[in-house]
Amino acid sequence: MPHTRQFTVFITFLAVTMLLFSCIRTQVQPSRLTQEHNTFRAAIRFLTNNLMTQVEKNRIFFFRKRSIVIDPFIDANSKEILKVSRSIEKIIVKESKRNFKYFDLNRVTSENLRDADYVMNGTIRLDLYQSDDTTSGKKYYHVSASVTDLKTGKLIGRSDVRISDQNLDYTPTQIYQDSPMYLKDPPVEGSIAIATSQVGTLADRDYYNSLETMAMLVEAETAYDQKDYEAALTLLKMVSELPDGKLMKTYAGMYSTYRRLGRMDLAEGAFAKLLSISVEKNKSLTVKFLFDVNSMKFWRDPDLKKQYDVWLRQIGRYFNNSLYCLRIAGHCSRTGTEGYNTGLSLKRARRIQELMQPYFPEVFQRSKAIGKGFTENIKGTGTDDEHDAIDRRVEFFVVNCE
Repeated sequence: MPHTRQFTVFITFLAVTMLLFSCIRTQVQPSRLTQEHNTFRAAIRFLTNNLMTQVEKNRIFFFRKRSIVIDPFIDANSKEILKVSRSIEKIIVKESKRNFKYFDLNRVTSENLRDADYVMNGTIRLDLYQSDDTTSGKKYYHVSASVTDLKTGKLIGRSDVRISDQNLDYTPTQIYQDSPMYLKDPPVEGSIAIATSQVGTLADRDYYNSLETMAMLVEAETAYDQKDYEAALTLLKMVSELPDGKLMKTYAGMYSTYRRLGRMDLAEGAFAKLLSISVEKNKSLTVKFLFDVNSMKFWRDPDLKKQYDVWLRQIGRYFNNSLYCLRIAGHCSRTGTEGYNTGLSLKRARRIQELMQPYFPEVFQRSKAIGKGFTENIKGTGTDDEHDAIDRRVEFFVVNCE
């Protein structure tokens, strides 16, 4: 008799469990969108439902909400966080609340990361989409996103959409607008790799091992964008003391924050550390020496122009006190003939050589200027405005002195 009662209780429990599971198992079948005409909001809703359906399929019985932290979506080309990234986050959170009630989604912080079950990574980039007619193509924003199980380190969901809207706010967030360099850090590269990897693969190790550090940097960037510079600086200092915190993002953030606080001597010191990390780890520098369209004059941003003396002084002194030699490469945006742009980009590289000479007297002996024209565009939009200013840049590459 006791065994019968226990069996009855077990069957009742199992039936209730199955009933609850069937109630919370919200299987969303997103409608299929056409490849060529996805509006921004419709595309991100599609991406969210597609991605979260995959995540939901991978879960087992549970009676508490699962937490997903969102790492801000990155421009896959410039490695910057864009203003449109925040809009993407808001749509993802809203759509998930509506259709996937047993998941909590929030922007990552060092605090909510501790209790998180999953992390979402994403990228956005401008692609040329070729339709069936291979003779023509059109530029689309391409958004990719993935979700990683933090216990196993494996990707459990991945989704991609193309967006036909041409008026997205592709402006970098304020801290990236203020950055003196375009940044290249292994964890950031890892985040981009994760967003575009296949389901079942392991998350990039550099990123996965630095998640807490990256979460603190997201907090610092959020505080900076909210003009809470003291809070941003406190977080950046904490990150700089971590073993994996000596990143370009850290010192670029400190440089910009010190400038906002009017502490120019400390800002210049942070730039020197940023410079050293980029040279030693990447053997290159992509400083924001940006030029006007069809010109050897600098881009008309007055705030950038005020900083050029600091950058030139620090770069010149660094290489003057080192044994390195340089290849200085000029670039142009994608308008005009190839030959003309190659010549113009070479003149831009030589202009930087001339400006460095007071701080680096041997610059002409220990560096070579080359013109890349528009062959290595990062944006490649050919809009000749602030959106493709990065394509009118000058870069430094460390080479052997021979």
